[in-house]
Amino acid sequence: MSRAGRGVWPVLCVLAAVAPAAAQIAPKPDESRGMVLDRVVASVNDEAVTLSEIQEEGQPVIRKIFQDFVGAERDRRVDEAEQRLLKDLVDRRLLYQTAKKEGMLPSTAEVQGAVEELKRNNNATDETQFRALLKSEGLTIEQVRRTVGERIAIGRLLARQVRSAIILSEEEIAKYYQAHLDKFRRVPEAEIYHVLFALGQGGDEAQVRRRVDEALAKIRAGADFVETAKAYSNNSLESGADLLTVRRGELAPEIEAAAFSLSPGGVSDPIRTAAGFHLIKVEKVRADPVAPLSEVRDAIREQLFQEKYEAKRKEYLAGLRANASIQVFLKEGEILGGSQTANDDQPANRRLP
Repeated sequence: MSRAGRGVWPVLCVLAAVAPAAAQIAPKPDESRGMVLDRVVASVNDEAVTLSEIQEEGQPVIRKIFQDFVGAERDRRVDEAEQRLLKDLVDRRLLYQTAKKEGMLPSTAEVQGAVEELKRNNNATDETQFRALLKSEGLTIEQVRRTVGERIAIGRLLARQVRSAIILSEEEIAKYYQAHLDKFRRVPEAEIYHVLFALGQGGDEAQVRRRVDEALAKIRAGADFVETAKAYSNNSLESGADLLTVRRGELAPEIEAAAFSLSPGGVSDPIRTAAGFHLIKVEKVRADPVAPLSEVRDAIREQLFQEKYEAKRKEYLAGLRANASIQVFLKEGEILGGSQTANDDQPANRRLP
């Protein structure tokens, strides 16, 4: 990717979406119904979560929503985003608190090392250039360091409590493969060298055939297919044999029959078509209609692992929530200035759904 041109944001996708300013994310005055000053909107084990924290995370979300939607659909999506943002932030706060309690916080040197890696990944040659790059994305170096530290700690916690508990057996992988064979169906494919001995208008077919036979005799006696094809073919581009990856249905029937009947290393007899005579040498053939388990095992393992990981992560978070004190002091629509703004002077006190 073009680092400086496309910005640091993609590289920070594993981090929280940290961007400044409650006021900056507010919709235009005619679209907003009630941004408020910063205050505590939730409590996680007596640790405050502020309105500006959630609004910082919501900046990219709200911008996208206001670009793409209007009216009731915009309001609906803003309300959904509000709930999702708050839930995600509460979950991360719980995880970070647990990581801290279990002594998993990274050192200053570890955080700085991760920040230096971000610099390298974005071709930032010095601190000044990196800070300017962050500023263009609405970030500060302090926000990045804070978020990097949080992510490292949470990553360690989940590795110990969730990832390490996941076991995948070969039997599970094989069972999934057999139950989902349709996912692994494929069109037969061959990798071939191909050379054409063309028959031009008024050409001497017998003379061309003699050249083909002479070339084929040398190839079968051990001569290199590509070099011999280049020497004997009358290809106007003088490129010799071309290496092609072809699928069933893409070739003339006569050539396709040879491509998918020969073993790797095999060379065809001369194949006559309207264009002339063809010779092919097969390098690889993948004729199985279904990919073998050996070929897709790693992909299946990764998919099953991710499914188990997500299920166990949710289970682990549910346990943390069950033993935590979580309160939300929030009016619906208040975070992002969405569809609902209460008229009461005091916000409602409600538990997170």
